[in-house]
Amino acid sequence: MGRQKRNIAVRFFGGAGNYTTVLEHLCTFVLTENPTETAVLEWCRSNTRATSSDGIRRRLTFLEGIELLEVDADCVRLTQQGLTWLSETDPAVLYELLSDNVRGFETMLEALLDGPKTDAELGAAITAAHPEVNWTDASGPAQHRGWLQSLGYVERSDGVNSLTNSGRGLARRQTSTYPALERGASYTQTDLEDAFDTSFGSYIKGINPRTTDEGELSYIIVKAREDGPYGDEIDGDRFTYIGEGVPEKGDQQLTGANSALLEQSACSTVPVYFFYQPADSDTLRYEGLVDVVDTEYVARDGRMVYQFTMKNLEIGPERFKALMESVSGDIEEDEPALTDDEDEFTEVQRRVRSSSFAKTVTAAYDARCAICGAARESPDGTTDIEAAHIYPKRENGRDTVRNGLALCRLHHWAFDSGWLAVADDYRILVADRPDLEGYEEFAPLENESLTLPTNEEQRPHATFLAAHRERHGFESS
Repeated sequence: MGRQKRNIAVRFFGGAGNYTTVLEHLCTFVLTENPTETAVLEWCRSNTRATSSDGIRRRLTFLEGIELLEVDADCVRLTQQGLTWLSETDPAVLYELLSDNVRGFETMLEALLDGPKTDAELGAAITAAHPEVNWTDASGPAQHRGWLQSLGYVERSDGVNSLTNSGRGLARRQTSTYPALERGASYTQTDLEDAFDTSFGSYIKGINPRTTDEGELSYIIVKAREDGPYGDEIDGDRFTYIGEGVPEKGDQQLTGANSALLEQSACSTVPVYFFYQPADSDTLRYEGLVDVVDTEYVARDGRMVYQFTMKNLEIGPERFKALMESVSGDIEEDEPALTDDEDEFTEVQRRVRSSSFAKTVTAAYDARCAICGAARESPDGTTDIEAAHIYPKRENGRDTVRNGLALCRLHHWAFDSGWLAVADDYRILVADRPDLEGYEEFAPLENESLTLPTNEEQRPHATFLAAHRERHGFESS
């Protein structure tokens, strides 16, 4: 977010438990009326119990501090995050703004995971976790709690605070860590259910995709059996694994489990844990994380099956996560390096980063072409949007979102071939070649603006844009 975190939240109008209701009305007024600061002060006096201009301004300053509003004397407006929250009224959006800009919210939820607590006990937990806070206002913890109450994460009874179901889910996600599994060690089903905090039912199936509370894929557990029906061939660090669907059911179908592994062969996005069960044992031996390097739908033993080629990653889940996140980090240098250090990553680590680059860039542009704004889909539902490196991958261009553009196939080709480039102010430039076929198609794009990510920290960096222009003979811009 780029700002130093605040030590204390500021209570809002409406009383604890009702902050968000009043806030939604205020944001709607700001969006529809484009008011001055004076008009907002008057709205607050008319629609809340507030009477003090200084008190109202203190609350507006807080909303500006968490990047929900932009406040000027002549105009108060919603930030992009404010527009997102108002359109969705998703508590998670507002919670992220609060926790990103104010210390203690995560600590308070984690403390309540251990059981109900008073405001004073919650304040003590924050003080222990953040000694730099140095509480001077005894009501400080109550102001944090008031926001969590209003978001529906905390409930209060007889002066004691507890987590709601949604609050407990959020707290668990915040504190979740990867299970401490030892490669080569054997585990019972109960051991693994405890480690992953999940239930596998009566037995662990061959392919087990697991999702977050929001329905997003979180990780996959794959099990091979020595005496299984599929004839999985486990030999060394690279092996063949047959998908879900027993022989008596004929050709294998693209089930949810098979789809999950198929997606990982195209783009590694989540950890895939691999276990092997010997024929004479009820336990499963952990073989480590694997990469799904290839998928084929082939004829085998008289039927069609999904045949996955897997390879041991030789890295743990924490390293996997770090590699995934490294492509979306901020670039703070004025002139960042154009290329990655070739010796820094192994072949597998480069694959993980490359997959993360594709996913991060596409998501940043909402799966739309940055040049034409299209979000085309093929008849089978595949989105015709690709993640393009600005400074090319073949030159070891960096896998970072700021060296990327989401482009449709046509404009990806045009950008890579030098028909198109981008100025530092994100205007589209067209090669001055009216003698060549294709010029008339691209010429109308001249000086049009790119469609950019709403998050400024994900927009193309000028260093990469300049290097691309230089490679293709465009004048400095």
